[in-house]
Amino acid sequence: MLARRPLAAAATAMTAALLALTALSGCSSATAASIAGVAKSSAAHEEHVAVIGDSIESGLGLDPSEAWPALVAADHGWRLDNLSVPGAGFVAQGSDGHDFSAQVDAAIAARPDLVLIGASDNDLGTDPAELSAAIHSTVDRLASALPDARIAGFNALSGQAGDDELAGGDDALRQAVIAAGGTWLDLGQPYRGKAGLVQDDDEHPTLPGQQAIAAVVADKLKV
Repeated sequence: MLARRPLAAAATAMTAALLALTALSGCSSATAASIAGVAKSSAAHEEHVAVIGDSIESGLGLDPSEAWPALVAADHGWRLDNLSVPGAGFVAQGSDGHDFSAQVDAAIAARPDLVLIGASDNDLGTDPAELSAAIHSTVDRLASALPDARIAGFNALSGQAGDDELAGGDDALRQAVIAAGGTWLDLGQPYRGKAGLVQDDDEHPTLPGQQAIAAVVADKLKV
């Protein structure tokens, strides 16, 4: 009997070890599940933002990651769909052959939490009544198709056009966005006429120019 005790002790120790491993394995699984749950919860609350705009928002002349929507998204942890196309406007056709209506289609399909939509100097020269009708129609379509999304409009950003030239489109978009229950962001002109903030074409912002816009947008979104 005494001779068998070491074997029994070994068996007991082995059983205990197996139980400990099982317990640890369970804890590990529970911990992994907990971490996965937190990650999933965090992803579920990540704000999804779509941007409808022109070459300023698309970052023409720079890497797309240097455009102000990408800079603000990185700072706020947004999941971003920057749908902006150079040359596009509410009436003007962009480099893809479409006006903002194509970007609106994409935004509706993406179902974001927030849509940022800007006026554009590409629409300068358009009949004011035609432009106003196009703006109101576009915003109304967004609001109807995305009733749970927030809509924020902002004034046209330009390196060359003056405030008086842009006022018609800006005012029409502001009225349309407010009528739809959205928010108006008056960004001013953060880079226009400022040394080092405008590219050689005198129209598009440099990286510091895009950063200047991003800072204003971030500040306005806090209000």
